[in-house]
Amino acid sequence: MATAQTYCTHRQLKDVFPQVDSFDSKRPIYGWESLGNSIYIANNVGLTTQLFADGRELNSMQTGSTLTGYSFVINAAVDSQPDADTAEFNELSYSTWLTGSDTDLKAGHYIASGSASDSELMFVEAHDTSTNKITVRRGALGTTITNHTTSTTFYSKYAVSEVYNWMYDSYSDQVLLYSSSNPNDLNMESGEDFSTLITRITANASRYLDAKLDPSLPKEQLKDKEGNYDYIIVRTTALLAAVFLIRSHDPTSEVATALMEDAQENIDSLNNGGAALSWQTTGDSSKGILRDVGTISGALRPVDTRGRWVGTFDVIKIKIIDAGAIGTATYSVWTKGNDKLGVNEGNQVVTAETIDGSYQRLAGGLQIRFGGASYSSEASAGDTWEVEVSGWSEEVDNSAVNSVKMTRR
Repeated sequence: MATAQTYCTHRQLKDVFPQVDSFDSKRPIYGWESLGNSIYIANNVGLTTQLFADGRELNSMQTGSTLTGYSFVINAAVDSQPDADTAEFNELSYSTWLTGSDTDLKAGHYIASGSASDSELMFVEAHDTSTNKITVRRGALGTTITNHTTSTTFYSKYAVSEVYNWMYDSYSDQVLLYSSSNPNDLNMESGEDFSTLITRITANASRYLDAKLDPSLPKEQLKDKEGNYDYIIVRTTALLAAVFLIRSHDPTSEVATALMEDAQENIDSLNNGGAALSWQTTGDSSKGILRDVGTISGALRPVDTRGRWVGTFDVIKIKIIDAGAIGTATYSVWTKGNDKLGVNEGNQVVTAETIDGSYQRLAGGLQIRFGGASYSSEASAGDTWEVEVSGWSEEVDNSAVNSVKMTRR
């Protein structure tokens, strides 16, 4: 499935706003309590989608990855009302262990009954094998507390202390962590990987820019022939992304206001035709846009064109054939033909014509003039240029005021 393009990279954002790395959205988590067996819990942490220890991203537990081999039968019923003296906690006492060993079930595991009608999960806080009692937190992960009769079979569902490192319980707003080190001695943070944040912010800025540009412009911006977006698009997107980052920390920031003004000026220029994009046909496109092809070693070169291109679109090729100064050097020209553009030498229209310093033949109604710093400046054989042209009768791609069609029901 195709996805919308993002107009600037992290590197380009940093070029426009060097302080971008100071807007990391991670926040510290303090007050970890030990539950024993290397299980720790932190309360009132807020939404936690990723957890970091000393900057390293930890693996999150994936609910639904069922563990096998641990099951037991309780020998006393538990009702839907947790014991009054332990609030949401209950003790499960068991007499029969069906599969695995009772020592396999530890703090950090989640258990549930085998009943299809029972969706309650219980979080194991502690397991005393000397008394055959398990202390559980009822209704874990937002599940509904229900009755469980004597002889109900429970199974281990999944565990923080097994394959995974941590998980967030949105119902109780807690993070559970399995760690061999005390997290209070580590820099524990929740938030989002910074590169992921930047990817999302730049994508949002790109979509915002699309929405703010005049409907006469493309719904999504186009790349040039080198596969790059126009710099004004890149810069404006980066400015918008910087504004979004700053305002997420300080909505009234004067820096964000200044950057937004810069971005808005660019948007206004694009909308009113004050800025031209590389793909646009401009008023002078019929005169040609001259570019160097490869390295130019000579001092005599094309300096001007005149006339109007009578075709549609082409990239004309100009190449120095014989080296020398004006009166000696020669040039050849190719235009579109044989299923090739001129730059690919489709059709040769000028062959080794001597450069005389005045306006000379190019192609399709255009003329070209060569010049140098002095009359003795010389051209080097093999020096090549291209001239990108559009027909003089082509519509100019520029934003304009248009009427909006409306209907009334």
